Amino acid sequence: MQTQVRRSAKAAIAPESEAVEQIALALMGVGTLPEARLAVTATWDRSDAPCAVGRDVIVAALADNEAPVSITIDQVVTHGKAGTVSGRLTRDGSGTHLFCHIIRFTTAQCHDIAQLVSFEQRER
Repeated sequence: MQTQVRRSAKAAIAPESEAVEQIALALMGVGTLPEARLAVTATWDRSDAPCAVGRDVIVAALADNEAPVSITIDQVVTHGKAGTVSGRLTRDGSGTHLFCHIIRFTTAQCHDIAQLVSFEQRER
């Protein structure tokens, strides 16, 4: 089953926003994140798993991701060397969850990812 992705009218689609959105979607199991985008020493802090340190460890963790049924992107913000994507997602059997992905790059050119921080919490 393919994940249904919706964007709120507030979620701007500028070129830099689109790139950050694609990274966040890959973190949620929708699409792929090319290994070359990750710095060798990148980290991925997640609310539901131990911190993944290093490109190879992050790639392995991404391979275990199970895509949600649906994703609604409420906001995409980019500034300098960072971007955030937040919204709601629905997981089969566990309801709606709030999510936020923070993506920090090594430089303002936003090519190599230095740090990923992902939060997911069941909506109450």
